[in-house]
Amino acid sequence: MTYFKELTNLPNLNLSSEFNNLIRQQIIHWHPHERDQICITTVKGYEDDIHLGRGSLVYDWDNAAQDENGNLIVPKRENRLHEQDFSVLCTQFKGTAFEQAYNALNKQYTVGRVRIMNLKPKTCLSWHSDDSIRIHYPIKTQKGCMMIIKNVVFEMEQDKWYETNTLYDHTALNASKEERFHLVASIIN
Repeated sequence: MTYFKELTNLPNLNLSSEFNNLIRQQIIHWHPHERDQICITTVKGYEDDIHLGRGSLVYDWDNAAQDENGNLIVPKRENRLHEQDFSVLCTQFKGTAFEQAYNALNKQYTVGRVRIMNLKPKTCLSWHSDDSIRIHYPIKTQKGCMMIIKNVVFEMEQDKWYETNTLYDHTALNASKEERFHLVASIIN
């Protein structure tokens, strides 16, 4: 079974240059406490909030704490949002190549959250599964950045689209010395 599929039905865009310009002009910015995710899509009424959909929609990692035995306790979110709630493009991305990417994805798929995900150098995500398939577009990647689904290791090339079957246990790792940025879209079945 293959967990990774290169897609040729979506346009090749210069998201790297657009991303760097948006950061440099301070149109978009990282969450004050972390440099992990910037949301391209949001929910109606929060059109300017590029951080609303970052992280887990189920677990509230911002309020994680250790119990008296040192075990990490991560509470579930009280007001849980769902992938399909993220149907509005954040205003910061209107008129950019990210809007073009979002529109192209929407023509081909039913899209939930769309995020720019940063994986810092020498880091790895937890072993987990998602409740939807994801489409990745590496904005910036390099040797040493890879994704593992079950026991299959795959290195995605920059500026190409990939469907990843993240319904299975997986992780992503960045063994390089530079940050890695992917545009990641959740596909609603």
